[in-house]
Amino acid sequence: MSFENTKQTIFTGTELDYEEIVDIPDGYEKAELKDFEDGTLITGRPEMASVSSFTFDDDGEEKTVNRFKLYIFQDADQLYVEINVNLKNDGDIHKNVRKGSVLFDFLTSILELENAGSVGKSNILRNVDLSEYREFVNRLSGMTIQVKERSGTYTFYSFIVRDVQV
Repeated sequence: MSFENTKQTIFTGTELDYEEIVDIPDGYEKAELKDFEDGTLITGRPEMASVSSFTFDDDGEEKTVNRFKLYIFQDADQLYVEINVNLKNDGDIHKNVRKGSVLFDFLTSILELENAGSVGKSNILRNVDLSEYREFVNRLSGMTIQVKERSGTYTFYSFIVRDVQV
């Protein structure tokens, strides 16, 4: 059997896509935000992956999670911090990102670095294109983040960007 080199396929149920994968250098140890105390500053080389979605079985119920990962590489210590940023939907376009979410903290802290006072009393981001932030972050030579521990019905960890190095 031979196939002609055409763009059409007989496998019409197959959908091709590209997910940006961040390469972790060999020998690097992984850390997460929960491994650090509230207020800790972490500095390193950032890399932001593309948005990915996966479905898993949650006690008999199918659950889909959308997220991107932000990595902070500390090359001198051979350590990387892996941060999962959960999203409400897939893709790069997001609407109505609310204060109190990790995504809101991340995005507004970058906006504040660009123009102090720009966020003001805002508590919602109406429209966000994550590809703009990914392009910005992946061009940086360094980023300093500050760990934020949040408690409520459960404890979770967020972060804010304190400084960037071009």
